[in-house]
Amino acid sequence: MSGSPVQRPWFETIFDERYPELFGPLEGDAETEVEEILALLPLPPGSAIEDLGCGRGRHAIPMARRGHKVTGVDISENMLRLARCRAEKEGVQVEWVREDMRTFCRPRAFNLCLSLFTSFGYFSDEENRKVLDNVAKSLKEGGALLLDLRNAGKGLSRLEDGDKTMEVPTGNLRMSVRFDPRTMRARAEHTLVRPDGIRISSTFDVRIYSMEELREMLLKAGMRVKDFYGSLSGDPFDDESSRMVVHAVKAKGRSWRATWQKD
Repeated sequence: MSGSPVQRPWFETIFDERYPELFGPLEGDAETEVEEILALLPLPPGSAIEDLGCGRGRHAIPMARRGHKVTGVDISENMLRLARCRAEKEGVQVEWVREDMRTFCRPRAFNLCLSLFTSFGYFSDEENRKVLDNVAKSLKEGGALLLDLRNAGKGLSRLEDGDKTMEVPTGNLRMSVRFDPRTMRARAEHTLVRPDGIRISSTFDVRIYSMEELREMLLKAGMRVKDFYGSLSGDPFDDESSRMVVHAVKAKGRSWRATWQKD
């Protein structure tokens, strides 16, 4: 007698054909965000960039179009297929790698690692630390990490349950968030009701970290925090910020920018 089927973790199932409809309306304009990133962290021409959790290549492709050597890493073959198709259509060269961020490591390969649109915090604390360890090992000396986290900027003491409904091009999107202060994890469910009455939904669950926790985790991984921002454009970070953008560097004694440009 066979047992019940093993339930796959949410991050192995959420990134499918439903994702653009359920989460696309919340995404910013990638071209603008890439320009903001490059203004915040000026890159030498042809820099090696790791886009960790690259999804459909929203940021990887614009970065590559600007002359950088981009490696997009994602666990979802569905998302990577969309990314490949778009890159081929636009004639842009990107290296696409299907691998779990808990295992992907390419020692001293990258000038910059991007982790955007809350692509960090999916796992247990131990596994999340492993992700940061891999990032640090994959960065060249003086390389930088830009970690863009959703909602963490509102201050942990003020995190609470919430529900919101919005009209989107494909129907009516309801977003429900439940925060557990014991585990410091936020569980969100997105449900879309299309005009024809068809209903689709997905649920995700992420660990919400404080500034102090992130600073300590990054330090233990071999990186130091340069700054916290409230947006990718470098707005000051405060309790009202909708984003927590962490800029960390891997450096030993010398200026990270000077070291970076020598690689």
